[in-house]
Formats: sequence, C-alpha cells, structure tokens
Amino acid sequence: MPTVRIWTVESDYDRDAVKCLANKLATYLHLDNLSIQASGRRALQSAGRNQSSRRNRQRSPSSDSLRRATQNYLEEAACVIFVIDQDSPMSTHQRRREPNSLINQIERVVNDPHFRGKVFLAWAVQELEAWLLIDCLGIFCYFTRQSPQYRTFDRDRIRQHSSFRPLIDRNQKGNTENIVEAVPGGKGAKEYLREFSEQILRAINPSMPQRNVNEKRYHESISPEVAEHIDINQNTLRRNNSLRRLGDVLTRFN
Repeated sequence: MPTVRIWTVESDYDRDAVKCLANKLATYLHLDNLSIQASGRRALQSAGRNQSSRRNRQRSPSSDSLRRATQNYLEEAACVIFVIDQDSPMSTHQRRREPNSLINQIERVVNDPHFRGKVFLAWAVQELEAWLLIDCLGIFCYFTRQSPQYRTFDRDRIRQHSSFRPLIDRNQKGNTENIVEAVPGGKGAKEYLREFSEQILRAINPSMPQRNVNEKRYHESISPEVAEHIDINQNTLRRNNSLRRLGDVLTRFN
C-alpha cells in the first residue's frame, strides 16, 4: 500500500484538519489503496533543531534542514505534499520577497531535480478555512453537535429547519477561493468562517451571552473537529479548485 506524506509546515491544527480532508478525498475518489500520513509545524521545528545540532558537530554547513527532512520522509513515502496557505496576492508577494521565507524554502525543495515527481506543493487558496467552507451545512452540523437541543439533528434535518436553511444558503459561496482579504491583515476565509460560526451560535441559542459566543465560535484549534463534519462530494468539491488539485496529486499515487 503506497504512503503519502502531507506536511502542513505552518500549523499542527492544519495537519490534523488536512489529514481528515485528504482521507475524505481519498474515499470520494476511491483511492482505497492509499495510506495518508501527516506532519505539522513541530516536525519543521524538529528538523531545524537537528540541523543546528549537526552543524555544531561537523563545524561545516550541511544540507538544508527542510530538504533533509523531506528526503527522510521519502524513504518511507511515495511522495511528500507540502500544504501551505495562500491568502491575498499582496501577502504572497511580500513573502516571496523574503529570500529565506518559508514559501521560498519550500519551493526550492519542490523544484529540486532530485525530488522531481515525488515532492509537491498544494496551495490552500484563501487558507485552510476556504477548504472547510465548501460545506457550510457540515460546519453547521459541527456546532449543533455542541448543543443539547440540536445534538441529534442530522444533515437533512438541519437543512430542512426553517431558521437554519436561509442562514446556510446565505453564507454558502459558490467558489470559496473568492473569499479574499483586500489588504494584508484584512478579512479573509478565516474571518468569514468565524463570523458565520457566530451567526450559527446565535441561531441555535439566541440568548447566548456575547462572551460565550466569543468562546465557542470558530477558532483554528477546532479546525480538525470541524473537518470531520465536512462532506466531500461532487457539489462541494467543485467549490474550491485548490482542494481538487490536492485530490489530483493523491490520485497519482494510488
């Protein structure tokens, strides 16, 4: 059984959420013979520490830590797929101007001829939250599971609820890659999902105090749990090209 290693170098929360979505992609695409493993930010930090230790012992420069870690993963995996957020064009341009920025380091590894056909970069266009937002009904399901009143509601029952359906339809974008921050630090998919979650919480419990809304609304730390409720099918997958591209890479190694 071939193994694919997905590496979300920016976040350990993203690691768990992306692994969940990738497994759902594999199921939808009938990639039954594929094993998906994932690493996150701590793996990158560990690679950096190991690099520093080797330099101290050898007293001379050694291979780039990211490249070395990638090579180590390829000893057991058929490929390594880096997943990194791509927010606004302005923010991405700024990161590319920094010679040793994370994205530039990753692209040097991806473009290394030694890794051709084995190492890939899968952009999460407009952040991981844009991948979650392909299924606003699924996001709604996550929050109703936290409510004693609606805990037993399944997708169909939530969809048919007279108060919930308009809220879902109003927030469901046809193309979640179009949720773009106008300027660096502006509102993007993460902020969009946070505001949507606040609307859900108020719909579930109109009397909920604002401090409780702030506590229970979407935060990056719950992204793996939200991902478990996302349904990947023909309709939801067409709402984000970058998520489909991740599926295309997975298909190559089944």
